[in-house]
Parts: sequence; C-alpha cells; structure tokens
Amino acid sequence: MDLSRRPGLRIAAAAATLLFTLGGFDQLKMPALPMPADAAASAEEIAERLRDRLDDEVFESFLPDLTFAPFAMSLDTPLLHWCWPEQKQGIEARLPPEGVPAYTGELHAPEVADPLEVRFWITSPDQASRLVAATRRGAEECGRRPREGDAISDVADFDRWGWHGVRVLVTTESWTEYGDSGARVTIVAARGALLAEVSWAWAFEAGGRPGQSPLLQGTEAAASVLAAVGGAPSAPAPAGVTSRATSTMMAAALPPPSVYGKDMRPWPDPVGLLHDLVCPSGFDENVHGGAPAITRRLIGEVSIREDVLFLADEQSAEQARIRPILRARWGVSTGKGVKPCDSDDALSYSIDRRLEPFTRGSWTGEIEAFAVRRPGSQRRPARHDSVAHIAVAVRHGSTMVYLRWQGPAGAAPAAALRRGRAALTDTLDLLPRAGN
Repeated sequence: MDLSRRPGLRIAAAAATLLFTLGGFDQLKMPALPMPADAAASAEEIAERLRDRLDDEVFESFLPDLTFAPFAMSLDTPLLHWCWPEQKQGIEARLPPEGVPAYTGELHAPEVADPLEVRFWITSPDQASRLVAATRRGAEECGRRPREGDAISDVADFDRWGWHGVRVLVTTESWTEYGDSGARVTIVAARGALLAEVSWAWAFEAGGRPGQSPLLQGTEAAASVLAAVGGAPSAPAPAGVTSRATSTMMAAALPPPSVYGKDMRPWPDPVGLLHDLVCPSGFDENVHGGAPAITRRLIGEVSIREDVLFLADEQSAEQARIRPILRARWGVSTGKGVKPCDSDDALSYSIDRRLEPFTRGSWTGEIEAFAVRRPGSQRRPARHDSVAHIAVAVRHGSTMVYLRWQGPAGAAPAAALRRGRAALTDTLDLLPRAGN
C-alpha cells in the first residue's frame, strides 16, 4: 500500500514520524516500574520483576479438568509477527532464539488501555543484535510489500535505558467489526544478551490518525518494562548466561540436535504446522503467560518439540502437563476413542493411540504413543506417509516438561515408537530434576 495515496494514513505517518523524532526528550523521565541496578540474570528473575503487572486471568475449558493458561504469544512466533515472513517472497524470517531461557506474557500498564504483549529471551549479545537488525530489515521489506489493508507508518531507532533497537508503527484498516482502523507499535530491542519484544495496539476512527496519546503513553509503558528487566543503563549490559537458575541449567542440559538424527536443525518456517508430521493442532498447548519457559523445535530425520515450563505451584504445573495430551486422556477415560486429529479423517491407525502412566526418576506423568498411515501428498515426503508419534508429559514439583518425537514409521511402527521413546527418555535423563 502506498501511503502517499491515502490522505488519512499520510497524516498518521507524519504524526508518528514527528512523535518518534521528538521522543528523545522522555529519556529523562524515570520509569514507572522499579529499575534495579543490575539486569535480570534469568527467566525466573524476569518473571518475578514483572509479576505484579501480569494479566493472569484464566478461563475454564469445555473439556473436563482443564483450565486454560493465562494468554501469551508463543515464544516461537516470529518477531514483528504481524508481518508474516511467508506471506511475501524475499521477506526475512525473524525467528526468535530457541532452547534458551525465555518469558512471555501480557502485562497491565496504567498508561495504555489494553495489556502490553511482552517477550524476553536470554541469548548471546551477537544473536540478540543480529535479530534486532533482521527485524529492521524485515520491517523495511514489509513496508515495500505490505499486506493488504496494512501500512507501515514509521520505522525508527529505539534507544532507552540501555536498550537499543527498532520501533515500528503499522496501521490497519477494518481493525474492529465497526469498521474502525487500528494501530500497532512493536519495539524489538537488545541489551547485551537480553532480547525483548514489546507490542501494544489501539483502535481509531477510520480515515483518521492513530493519535499521539496512546503512542507516547505506550512507549512510556514499554520503556518502563524494559528498564525493569534490563537494569540501570550505567551498569554493564549482560554478556551472557551466568545464572545458576533452574531454567539456565535446564537450557544448558538440552542435548545437541544431532542426537535425534541426521540433518537436525531448528524449524526453518514460522508456521509450525508444516513440521508437525501428524496432528498439527492437537499438541500445541504449552504457552503459559508469565511462566519462565524453554522451547525448542527441531526438524530433519525426525520432528522434535521440547517444552519446559517453570510454574508458580504444583497445581499450575499439573494443569500445564495435561494440556497437550488431554484429548487422548479424555477420550480414553470415556471410551470414545477420540482421534488425535479430528479434522483428518484420512488417518488410519497402524498402532492405536494409547496413554499410559510414566515415571522416570523423579519425573512423573504420562506417555502417549500411536502410529498412523495416511495418503502421501506433494507437501509431505513419502517417507512420512507412515508416521510414529510419541510424547512424554511429566512434571517434578512445579516444573513441567513436554517432549514430543515424530518420525517415519515405515513397515515397523513398533520399532519406530521404541526409537522415539528411547530418544525422549535419554533427553529427560539429562535434565536437572530440582524444582524451581
């Protein structure tokens, strides 16, 4: 979309540019949240510093025994997620770090009407800087090739409280059912080994402009959150992970990708459904707002997902443990034999789905297994026409671990399941068993 051809958006862009240009004066304001002297050294510490602002509302599910977790954006969703990399050829994928201590949640802030969406990762300074640069390039690409109805109104530097990055404003037509337009601002910034994304949005009258107040007030709220996590800018920026927190030790204990098979690498596409070899929507229930987390997705000879959550109490950990396997648990308990993928009637079981108690050292929970045959397709390699699936959902104290292995079953699905089970139990044996 060409902003120069749309008067309302042209005014919005001019206003946004002016505000971003003049935004340097608010460097002198103290953040609303406390700014500790030192940066947070662990995902647990990030969660503690932001706990009082967390939107922790939960909702009951239609399934028995399940309460939805507080909403949060997935940690593997691309940075600047409203500009999907796969939508336009040549737009760079901005995939966040995987297998590192991280935090995601929605935060209340008095400066804005709706909660802020925040995500933090503790990685290396080099990777954090690379992803900030990739975000800027991605924003510029999206500006040249916008999605229908969207318009990049401004891309500018963000420098506050020791954080350095990029701040992007996008306007969207038909934001609400009443025909209002909408604006979203996303800040992606790094401070040493810390990488952050903060977003907020609001509606405004169609044909009008986003408004100065929500833009400036949201910037203040975002800067305050960053200051609370990044510490005083006079202190050194974190150079890497040095904390002995459980999340740090857990991330360091994950095995190298090569142990799972040949050519293993992080999922290259932000759409996870492409790499779920079976049941693409039934096992992605591990996002939990406000909980320190580790997530990693690998693809190659097999498809792997590893999720670790560090919850506030054992009850929350148990709720998180049963979410990705509840369909199977519910179906078995009622005798209905629920399929793993209700939407995929083409599945034909070569080994029926089963869910059994599972204990490994101090980890306790359940293990799920099945194998299916299905017709091939152009999008799916022939070797994945027969797929074995095995997943372990366990907890120790208030720490939850979900490990999932999917791979070709061939003519010997039972052997494939044994291989997957061995791979997951080997990973589980590497993880520290101390609760958080």
